[in-house]
Amino acid sequence: MEPVWSVGHLRGMRRVWGHVAALMVLTSVLVVGPSGAACACSCAEPNTAENTAWADLVFVGVVVDVDRPAFSMSSGDLMTARLTVEQVRKGSATGHVEVKTAIEGPSCGFDFVEGSRYLIYSRDGQTSLCSGNELLGAAPEVELDGDVPVAALAAGAAVLIAAVALWWVLRRRRSASSGNGGDTGSAGSDPGPAPRGEAGPGGQDSA
Repeated sequence: MEPVWSVGHLRGMRRVWGHVAALMVLTSVLVVGPSGAACACSCAEPNTAENTAWADLVFVGVVVDVDRPAFSMSSGDLMTARLTVEQVRKGSATGHVEVKTAIEGPSCGFDFVEGSRYLIYSRDGQTSLCSGNELLGAAPEVELDGDVPVAALAAGAAVLIAAVALWWVLRRRRSASSGNGGDTGSAGSDPGPAPRGEAGPGGQDSA
């Protein structure tokens, strides 16, 4: 007997295929990623005067930390660079400054590298690949956030060495004390030679 497809069956199958199609579209979006990520960033010719006029803060600083989001849905999501201010050319800033930019180049994000010195043009706390920023070189003399100073490392190593040396001395003393106690105990338990006139191990008079 051939199966009879009712209207209810057909509607149910249509809903199932609709869910499958939606799942396929969602999977393709997650795998391929947002369409905007494929577009390259296009900037005008660098112009120092225009960049300076656009920015409300122009300064030279060293990147000490870059905070990137753990998860992102778009190349336009922002990351935060923390810089130590060395020289201000426009605006006002002291100590440290945080600047935000897109996490990827296709969205005109600026690629900050920790330990590098930059000339930064920012506006409202943000900058981009088209803002006119310049890499001025490495700055190994500047301590990065999260780094442990060399003096602290040396002090920690000295404490560790002293602790190991003390443990070794105490262990040697304990071993020496245990050895002396064992010798004394064995000497005291030695019965010595049997007296004359007493029976030896064989039951006969040792004399």
